[in-house]
This record gives sequence, C-alpha cells and structure tokens, in this order.
Amino acid sequence: MSDPCSGFQSPRLRSLFILCFKIGILSFGGGLTGWLYQGFVLKNRWIEEDDFASSLAISQMLPGANVVNLVICMGEQLRGPVGALSCVLGFLVGPFFAVIALCQVFDALADFALLPAISDGVAFAAMGLLVVMCMRGVRRALRFPPSVAIIALTAVLVGLLQLPLIPVVVLIAPISVALAWRRA
Repeated sequence: MSDPCSGFQSPRLRSLFILCFKIGILSFGGGLTGWLYQGFVLKNRWIEEDDFASSLAISQMLPGANVVNLVICMGEQLRGPVGALSCVLGFLVGPFFAVIALCQVFDALADFALLPAISDGVAFAAMGLLVVMCMRGVRRALRFPPSVAIIALTAVLVGLLQLPLIPVVVLIAPISVALAWRRA
C-alpha cells in the first residue's frame, strides 16, 4: 500500500498502533505533537510535512484533545477509518493504564521531596520539543509571507487583545484558506 505520487509508503496497521502506543506511553508532560511529527514525518516518512501541518491545523479546530484528533486525522489519511481506529487505540490504551498506575505511585511517594523536581524536568523536556515544533512551523510559514501575516494577526487578536479564539478563527480562517488556495 503506497501512494505512487508521493513516494511515501503506507504503513501496516500494526505499525501505526505500535508507533502511537510508544508515543502515548512515553510522552509525559506534553510535547506529543513534536513526538508525532518526529514519528510520522521525520523517522518513518509516512506523511509529508505539509500534510502533517494541515492535519495539525484541522485537529486544533475540532472539539476534543488536539493530539487525539491529530492521530485520528493521520491514521485516517494513511489507512482510512481502520487506520484512525488503530492510531487512536494505540495512542490511548497505554496512557489509560499508565495514569492509573502513576496515581498509585504518586500517592505512595507523596512525601518524597524530589518528586516535584522530577515532574518539572520531564515537563521542561516536553516544552523543548514544543519549541522545536514552533521553530519548524515558523520556517515553513516563512516560505509564504502572507501566512506570516495571518499568524501575526491571530497572535495579536487572541494573545494581545484577548479576543475570543472562535470568532477570530471564524473571521481569519476564510482569508487564510483563500490565500493558500491562491498560492496553490
């Protein structure tokens, strides 16, 4: 199963499940988007960078957890509904049981003084992955200057002026889509 136009090989369902399971079980404290990018785009070359960015944008607009939406989008893109199911099950089954186990461990170690430092260290590593993703996104956006203007406008309206995200996206999304369509 491969797409002859893209040169990318479609993965087996088991491979999708295993990758999502590893990312889900090993990614504590955030940074999941960075791990997904590394696994799907860089390491396995199952998805092109632009397709990943599009899936990420769609997953952030949908209700629910962004990373769960992202694995569903990528699984569906690669292998259809069964691929989406394989990815989401792989992604969630490990953390489901890990959270239950970690709650028990944290309860047992509640008085251990080093526990907050360990949690912070893991969180900082995850933030580093997020920064890497942002830098790659900026590099990608710089290839098309109007996208930089859209990013800046959104950041100003939501970040600085504190306008509600949904109305801003509803207003700016059609402009962004029109610019991207014109570019293509």
